[in-house]
Amino acid sequence: MTALPRRAALALPFATLMPARIAAQGARPITVGQGFLAESLDPAQGSAGWALQSHGVAEALFTTDRSGATVPNLARDTRRDDHGAWTVSLLPGLRFSDGAPCDAAAVVASLRRALAENPRARTGIGAATSIEPVDATTLRLAPERPVGAIAPLLAEFPLVIHRRTEAGGFVFTGPWMVREFRRGDRIVLEPNPAFRDGADRLAAVIRRLTDPNALAIGLEAGEFDLAFGLATETLPRLRGRPGITVVSTPVAYHYMLLLNLRRPALGDARVRQALSLALDRAQMARAIGGGVPASGLFPAYLPWGLPDPLPTDRARAAALLDEAGWRMEGGVRRREGRVLELTLTAYPQRPDFLTLAPVARAQLEALGIRLRTEVVEAITPAIQEGRFDIAFWTTHVAPGGDPAFAQEQYVRSGAPLNVMGFADSALDATLDRLAAAEAPAARHALAREAAAMLNTSLPIVPLLTPEWHIGHSARLAGYRPWPSDYHILHAGIR
Repeated sequence: MTALPRRAALALPFATLMPARIAAQGARPITVGQGFLAESLDPAQGSAGWALQSHGVAEALFTTDRSGATVPNLARDTRRDDHGAWTVSLLPGLRFSDGAPCDAAAVVASLRRALAENPRARTGIGAATSIEPVDATTLRLAPERPVGAIAPLLAEFPLVIHRRTEAGGFVFTGPWMVREFRRGDRIVLEPNPAFRDGADRLAAVIRRLTDPNALAIGLEAGEFDLAFGLATETLPRLRGRPGITVVSTPVAYHYMLLLNLRRPALGDARVRQALSLALDRAQMARAIGGGVPASGLFPAYLPWGLPDPLPTDRARAAALLDEAGWRMEGGVRRREGRVLELTLTAYPQRPDFLTLAPVARAQLEALGIRLRTEVVEAITPAIQEGRFDIAFWTTHVAPGGDPAFAQEQYVRSGAPLNVMGFADSALDATLDRLAAAEAPAARHALAREAAAMLNTSLPIVPLLTPEWHIGHSARLAGYRPWPSDYHILHAGIR
């Protein structure tokens, strides 16, 4: 998920003033450098809700803690009745950053808007879900289809709670609120005076830098208090600098390759299986200085992850290509006179992919596949418009603490992020059972079943569970990163 490169400045008026105690501090803002920025302030647009949550602006009813478990946030709890409808209880006294009440009526309006306008919001509970306020702090949801666990769905970023103002802007409930937004460049934040903990906070500025070396240089120069997404090769230098702390953390993200099944060669499952078998994931992990070879769509450490890493078997890969008619001739694979030639697309917002691209190219070319590599500034429109053969991608595969999210978003037939053109009725049926299952053990078993099916069909080739690297100055001493990029700025920062 990445921000679009186009730059356009948008200044947002404030409906409320900062408390005098914060404005009087006179301290310079917290400065953050990172590779992505919200592409919009409208959470119904694409992945904007994720980025706004990461920026400390937006919140959902539920969230995940550092261990990945689903926990209450704006909501306190949920209850399901005998008819499959869910009651959600809210914290009392919640307010948006402009002072307007964030009560059940406002939450219902937010959820209805998300379901109507964002296809990614509909994958869990369905577009036709009935949502009604019961009283000021209670709402009732009657999902379109059976839902066994509602809290993880309400923790997903397409359902962050927001209010559209009369002026056409958007307000949220997080610890910061937006003062200025320059698309593709920076976002300027002020403390939200209505945030429920009442704590003093500094203003913040988040700048987007797609060059990881510039990110490291900015941290060294004191330009940034926090640099998120440092490249591995910059770490030894930074660790030797006084006043700079580098933290490396495993993340609940997965590195993967999306395969465009509309390309004739990649429409053959044998070719996709050969690509996966040709990849040496342990070598990839060494190239980026850390990470765990993937066992499937989910990290192996999750309760529903598969235990065994995906294999490397170049002999079997070669045999599969022979079987598919792509035989080695003159050092390359050919079928009916055509060379098996593909393009591998990377993007700079994830610097690890720039390191992994030549590694993957060498491994696949050793099999006789001619591979061209390219770097695009904005990966999201490229994959959504089908302008790719093989594309690097990363996503948090369980942002709500539940296994259904990634499979519903990416591999269900017709899913909003199924850019691969993949369809499998047997997998869809398994996902239907997962959606309705209530007991955690049953959900985990069904998720493993679906992941095993995907390891055969391989519309997505899993690569690694990575480590990410964050640097911060002494000004943010004690900064503890989440194992994701969902909470880079969070309420615990003082």
